[in-house]
Amino acid sequence: MPNTNRLAGIALAAALPLAFSAAPAFAQVQQGNPNAANQSMSTMSNNRTMQQDSTSQNNTTMMTIQRSQNAAPPPPPAPIPRGGR
Repeated sequence: MPNTNRLAGIALAAALPLAFSAAPAFAQVQQGNPNAANQSMSTMSNNRTMQQDSTSQNNTTMMTIQRSQNAAPPPPPAPIPRGGR
């Protein structure tokens, strides 16, 4: 069953960067302040709220622009040149 060991090694190698990326979140909490975790989560929540608001406003603006472009009447057809006298 060498294949199973290889798959387990690949899974472990893929999981390690995720585990290390979560480490900085713990470093943000001050050990001496009992409210530090709550303050940190509150700050992150406020940041997410502002980011969602900004994204929502940008999406609304883009939809408004697209609707105004779609609602504009098409340009009139170009006159057909006629040959002759």
